[in-house]
Amino acid sequence: MSTLSSVRAFARAEAPSFSVGRAVSLLAGVVAVGIEKAMTRTELARSRRQLSQLDERLLRDIGIDRATARFEASKGYWS
Repeated sequence: MSTLSSVRAFARAEAPSFSVGRAVSLLAGVVAVGIEKAMTRTELARSRRQLSQLDERLLRDIGIDRATARFEASKGYWS
């Protein structure tokens, strides 16, 4: 039996729509996305802390004023 015939036979078979392999794959994807989001939020929080520590000259260089820097730095982890 050729590979194509095997695939066609499998496609016609009454296969369950749920499999453990698929569930594990989906769960791994969700975990990976969650970790990536947490890392992004942590990096953003670190950048905001650094922004709050810049002096007036550096703030002028990037085109923002002290009030804007304070506002950004005051945002929470989930903002």
